[in-house]
Amino acid sequence: MALALGPAALTAQVTSNFGPITVLDNTFLSAPDNPALRHNIPRLSVTVGAQTLTADFQDFYERTGGLQRWGFATSEVLIEESGTLTQYYQRGVVDFHLRPDLGDIYVLERRLTWDYFGGGVAGSPDLGVEPGTTNHNSGELLGPWNHKVSNFSVGGVRTGFLDYFNAFGGVQAFGFPKTEARVDTNLPGTVHIAAATPGFVRQYFQAAVLEHHPLDLQDPVKLRLLGDDLRDQRYPGGAWRSFSAFNGATAVTAGQAYTPQIVDYTPPTPTPAAATPVPSPAPTASPTPTSAPDPLSVTGELIVVGTTDGGVLLYDGTNWRQLDKDRSVLSTNRVQAVLVDKDGQIWAGTDAGLFRFDRNGRGAVYRKANTGNGIGSDNVRGLAGRQASNSLWMAHPAQGASSFDGQNWSRFRPDNTRMPSTDVRQVRVVAGGLTFATARGAALYDEVAGTWFFYSTANSSIASDNVTAVEASPGGALWFGTADAGVSRTLNPLTWDHFDVSDGLGSNHVRDILVASDGTVWVATAGGVSRFQNGVFSTARVVNAGLPSNSVRALVEDSQGHIWVATDGGVGRFDGSAWTAFTTAQGLPTTSASSIAVGVVASS
Repeated sequence: MALALGPAALTAQVTSNFGPITVLDNTFLSAPDNPALRHNIPRLSVTVGAQTLTADFQDFYERTGGLQRWGFATSEVLIEESGTLTQYYQRGVVDFHLRPDLGDIYVLERRLTWDYFGGGVAGSPDLGVEPGTTNHNSGELLGPWNHKVSNFSVGGVRTGFLDYFNAFGGVQAFGFPKTEARVDTNLPGTVHIAAATPGFVRQYFQAAVLEHHPLDLQDPVKLRLLGDDLRDQRYPGGAWRSFSAFNGATAVTAGQAYTPQIVDYTPPTPTPAAATPVPSPAPTASPTPTSAPDPLSVTGELIVVGTTDGGVLLYDGTNWRQLDKDRSVLSTNRVQAVLVDKDGQIWAGTDAGLFRFDRNGRGAVYRKANTGNGIGSDNVRGLAGRQASNSLWMAHPAQGASSFDGQNWSRFRPDNTRMPSTDVRQVRVVAGGLTFATARGAALYDEVAGTWFFYSTANSSIASDNVTAVEASPGGALWFGTADAGVSRTLNPLTWDHFDVSDGLGSNHVRDILVASDGTVWVATAGGVSRFQNGVFSTARVVNAGLPSNSVRALVEDSQGHIWVATDGGVGRFDGSAWTAFTTAQGLPTTSASSIAVGVVASS
């Protein structure tokens, strides 16, 4: 039997090959804001023939870096190859399997995930190991290719890769290095990820890719989500969602019998096409949805709601319509941002690309694959613009911001602009320019003058650099929401005010800020929606106002002056005197709202 490095291809009939399996101990992890990332990381007693073995996923996870190394588990322990237990994580895959080369013993080890993309495994291209590059800095020579793991790159940039490598499991967690730490050029003949932004210092290992982010002083070393990449490669088109093992789970307890799901999946044979379109900046057209939509008014204003598990919802004042991956161009139901533009088109930012469509779900898809890498990332968590101009702006959690004017794409990152961080939480169009909320403060860009302004704890009295929202009031005040210190307001660089829970704010964790047409400032927080009037904050919550949830994600004002909020438990509307909650009882297909917008939506 060949060396087992994880399932490369599945047989026609996958079987268990295990006897009874029992839970000995367990860690249950649940990611904030993502119900799909709720999984057990167990220690299991496993019967194999006459043997009783221990498959200790829990210990391996904790001993080799835990959440920082592996991210959240994205599956339960499952079987996708006979005689192998497997668990997927955001940043890798771990297998409990037989190793004939070690004397027919069972071992628990990381799968060599990078090799499935650039190491020649399972039909991937073999990109080599760049033997001609040498790092003359101090470090450790490791593995058969004689590459060095060092705290410095080939060019002398201090990366901290060696410290990170040793702190989070070393060879056991990352495998051996396939390259030196050097600037990625994406040129032919180099080891690289085609979709990754060139210009970063990266080092490729058998089971991981380390990337250096010099402006993130707290955590400059980042890991690519190779576990998610491999899952999506193995189960293309979101096919993994059809298996319960990849969906959110409930906690298991010690002594409980454990039955891993057998995932027997064969990718469908593609239907030959007359011609293969060449990727270009033009979007990919979508088919017309087959399901008949619910009736909606074809005139007037619609409320557009993005959800974390049900796509986009439309509300005309009477009826709700759902546009999900089965009824629209969307390929994922996890929507992180929505916008209605001046042409009445809906834009949805997701973790799988940018989507544009009308009220019937017809539209186009924009991803790195079909925009000539013009979009900074397929992970879009903020949208702005296209109400008064043609430019659309996108915020990305790890690749800065992107803009699209209908023809051309531009990217804003610390390496090509004065953007303070690649982690952009929100982008807003304001009079004369743009505001960006980032993990390293707020940035304001004057489009006319081409100048940047910054607000951080190093150069101002802002309460925190962890900025989540920026809003400008007509009177000239700037409002900054933070993830950990409430709200800061300034009228000029010398005058600052700060508001937190002691001042009536619902929570110090702020998600969004809105200055309404009457001048009232509204703040979406993790503890309700707060309103600032006459110098005082008051907060509406479930118990005192009937909000659908205290976890408020986003705010918008409609043409009648009503305030709408997206929450974890549904949608709320304030008509000036009272709140109305919209949940499944009022016709919502799902209540996990992430974002909200308003506008007249195009019919075709």
